Amino acid sequence: MAIPVPSLIALPISIEETQNYRDIGKYFEYTIPADKEAGLNQILREDTLWRTNAKNVILFPRNKNPVWLKITLIHYGNLPHTYFLHLSNPVVDVFELHTEINGKWKTVWSGEQILQKNKPIYSHISAFPITLSPNESKTIYLKIRSDNPIFSFVSIYNARTFIAYSKKQDIFFAAYFGAGFMMFLFSLFLAHTLRYRKFFYFFFYLATILLLNTYSTGFIQYIEFGNSNTWKNYLFPITILLTSIFGLLFTLEFLEIKGSFPKLNAFTKIYILILVFSNVLIFIMDLRNFIQMAIILVFIPIFIAIATSTLTLFRSKKKLEVVLFLLAFGSILLGASINTFTVQGIIKPYHFASYSLPLGSALEVFFLSLALVLRVSDYRKSIEDKQELDLQLKIAQKLQNGLLPKKRSHVLNYPLGFRYSPATDIGGDFVEILVKENEVGLFLCDVSGHGIPAAMIASMTKVSLEIWNDMLDKPALAAEKIRKSLLSSLSGHFLSAFFVYLKPNEKILRIANAGHLPLLHLDRDGKITTYTSYGRAINEHIQSDIVEKTFSMPNEGTLILFTDGVIEARNIHSGELFGEERFYSLIQSLAKEGPQMICDTVVSELEKFQHSKKSDDDITILALSIDSE
Repeated sequence: MAIPVPSLIALPISIEETQNYRDIGKYFEYTIPADKEAGLNQILREDTLWRTNAKNVILFPRNKNPVWLKITLIHYGNLPHTYFLHLSNPVVDVFELHTEINGKWKTVWSGEQILQKNKPIYSHISAFPITLSPNESKTIYLKIRSDNPIFSFVSIYNARTFIAYSKKQDIFFAAYFGAGFMMFLFSLFLAHTLRYRKFFYFFFYLATILLLNTYSTGFIQYIEFGNSNTWKNYLFPITILLTSIFGLLFTLEFLEIKGSFPKLNAFTKIYILILVFSNVLIFIMDLRNFIQMAIILVFIPIFIAIATSTLTLFRSKKKLEVVLFLLAFGSILLGASINTFTVQGIIKPYHFASYSLPLGSALEVFFLSLALVLRVSDYRKSIEDKQELDLQLKIAQKLQNGLLPKKRSHVLNYPLGFRYSPATDIGGDFVEILVKENEVGLFLCDVSGHGIPAAMIASMTKVSLEIWNDMLDKPALAAEKIRKSLLSSLSGHFLSAFFVYLKPNEKILRIANAGHLPLLHLDRDGKITTYTSYGRAINEHIQSDIVEKTFSMPNEGTLILFTDGVIEARNIHSGELFGEERFYSLIQSLAKEGPQMICDTVVSELEKFQHSKKSDDDITILALSIDSE
């Protein structure tokens, strides 16, 4: 076996109380003993091999054993002075500093094993006080025990600068986490109020981002549970993966790419499943390797978010929201990249580089918050529009309720049945029953379309029916006058209608048909007779040319009027129509039933056939028994 040769001894660093020293990693020497339980006595042996650290940072990601560092400090000054050795580690490590004072070695700990009650006020930034006399030279030894990849930015500050620096840092990060917490509450409020999934995902994403930055800033040191902080090392990679998962879920929901980019949507969901499964690996993999895997995996979701937002930018009508989303994930990518390059020693760890990750995430949250504000504004406008529409629908429903016949079981002495099932909240079918002494007028119409316009035309038709009330025995003439009164109000709509005039004491049945389905007569033996006449639907372009016909009124049985929604009811699974044949067979089986039973059974069977209570068209059926009681 080849015996490792020690490298050139690292130069000592001379320090003065008027100066601060950053990026001093290259002044350290290191050794990694084969015995991970090696103590200071073994390290101080003359045969210990020390190597110079080639980088500005302390970086040993592949070594599982504790790393020992040493550095020699020389103080040129007139008075004794206390300096602070600062290690800006992004995760929880255990630092063990050994210094010789008056011939005795003193040990100071900082990090995972030291609970909050035993830590100095500056413990979250892992700083050690070192006092030096004038012209004194002192060699210090630093042992780092970590389950995480070991990397730290190392600096030496004079006492006054360090106190000022730590105060500024505390103020900055207090403001940072304060603003983050306010955004956390805001996102929770949005998620609870609007109940949109994207806001729930943003809430969880922001929560994991804040938790992750407690590691990058060292504030995780202030969180204590029990007598050990080992759980922090396990929570760190899990938080990274959860951040990626909720970030991707938020991306899918916010950019709404399911319809625009189905392949990208499917790929993203598969990657989310991979991330979810990766969390389970923490029970199998070595923690150090698991952390490195999580750090690698987190970059892919950032690239996915940037690629998705870039593609969406070319298709989305809401350009500003997408641009803000792109800037948000561009900021976190830039911050994470600078942080990675700094950790690797490629970029010098200046203040911005040292805190590039929290700064990048702060910009990300800022841009995402602006995008969400715009999205909330859109939602608020849509909610206001919906409330206005709901108000209009309520008014239209009141109008429609006025169009339906009043609850009645008889007309003169004849039993009556009626059922109405609109396709939407507001339908276009309309029924009117006019009763005079020894005379009955039955009217049923079907306005094209649905919703408020159809209901308004139906309402105007009801008003126009007053014309028929004055000439009940002349349905065709009344139909033509009604058509003329509606011409200026149809606005492209049309309506089919059927007029029935009955005078039982003289056995008169008179009809006028404006493009509607025929009137049916169902006798007690199940025989069906149709009554119809020529006439076009009432519209604003072509005359209806309605022809009136008079028949002898049957002695018994049931008269049935219905709209095309009955025979055009559609099975939602097969697409099959209910049809005339099935309808005729159904009512024939009900020949001996009362009119209301006929109407109820027809509607019930239609719902069973459709497998739904909602249909494509309004369903209306009116039945009148002409068996005098």
